[in-house]
Amino acid sequence: MPTIKVSFYVEDVDDVMNGLPTSGYDKVKVYRSDTEDGSYVEITTAPTRIDLVAGQVQYEYLDTTAVTGEEWYKTAYFNSTTSDESVQSDAIQGTDRGLYCTLQDIRDEGITVTELDDDRALILLWGWQSWFEDKTGLVFKPTDAELELDGDGSRMLLLPLPIITCDALYINDDFTNAVSTDRYAVYNKRGPLQDDRRNPHIMLKRTTGVSSIFTTSCSAGKFEIGDRNQKVVGTFGYVESDGSVPYPVKQAIKILTIVSKEYLPDGDIDQLAIGRRIEEVTDRHRIEFADLFNRLKTWSPTGITMVDDALRKYRAPMRIAAPRTMPRLIV
Repeated sequence: MPTIKVSFYVEDVDDVMNGLPTSGYDKVKVYRSDTEDGSYVEITTAPTRIDLVAGQVQYEYLDTTAVTGEEWYKTAYFNSTTSDESVQSDAIQGTDRGLYCTLQDIRDEGITVTELDDDRALILLWGWQSWFEDKTGLVFKPTDAELELDGDGSRMLLLPLPIITCDALYINDDFTNAVSTDRYAVYNKRGPLQDDRRNPHIMLKRTTGVSSIFTTSCSAGKFEIGDRNQKVVGTFGYVESDGSVPYPVKQAIKILTIVSKEYLPDGDIDQLAIGRRIEEVTDRHRIEFADLFNRLKTWSPTGITMVDDALRKYRAPMRIAAPRTMPRLIV
């Protein structure tokens, strides 16, 4: 099930809270329907209704029980003392939060609401997901994007992320006329026999009849040297052949969420900041801990095997830069 973020604004929040023009409100109810014109049912409960805050105009609600992600939402102001309620807002749709792991994944591990409530679980899931993406330099869900890249004078355009589909290719500062799809090849295979995810790129096809490896002649020309003079519009992400998140990535984020579920008193050092014990010399009593947050930049172990393995496996490949033009010797 997707986790849908419903964002809405209360521009006149102070008037709403102070009772202008009608009785004041202190809460917001969220309603949902399968269709825009359908019957709306409240999905918030008394404890989860959103608190209105003086001066705060932007609010959001995370719907963890959505089925398709295509549901529609309405909101209404509510007075928790008098039970007065405003008319419902216009219908809106939310956005898929795009969590790699869901609340259900956490519950399936036997973690109860008492151990880790929904709100904190979502915060941890989103936080660890962002952390994992930052450490690996990749995203693991289909993501629509427009990439502006540098041409290097060859017929190959290296991509910073695995590409799933290419909707349009614009080359050599011409961002109006897309190159015909029969004039380039997209390297986006994700199968066991051919996997382009570690080396994603687009190749302009050679001119018919040209076979020399020493020529760059091709039917669509070449990616001319320039700064952000090439554009790729498409869907990107390191996903499996069926579009799903790789299993080791989901497991790593789930593990990190579970081991960090405890609240710690102010002033205490988070157990994850210290890390798991990885070495101890008993006679001289030297203990070495893994450092989850700081030493990962050198790829030292975290002490959590599945997390370490996933980080190493899915780290983005290093790109080695080379001069795009050779220096000329003037004599």
